[in-house]
Amino acid sequence: MVQALMITQLILGLFMIVVVMPQESKQSKSSVFGGEEMTQAYFKPKGKEAFLQKVTKVVAVLFFINAIALLIVTKGQ
Repeated sequence: MVQALMITQLILGLFMIVVVMPQESKQSKSSVFGGEEMTQAYFKPKGKEAFLQKVTKVVAVLFFINAIALLIVTKGQ
């Protein structure tokens, strides 16, 4: 059981890296317009950015749930 959770944790960690790396930071977007702060409330991400943000949230939640499950299983041994 522990090995399956460890493999899952490794896969989720690698997948999180793959999903987070292509995303642009907010700082790089605002520097294009002379360094002024843009209000992000009016500009919702579209297309690839929205998809990557949703996938990142899902993978992060699964990563932490798996980490907690791994902790519980290893404490029980």
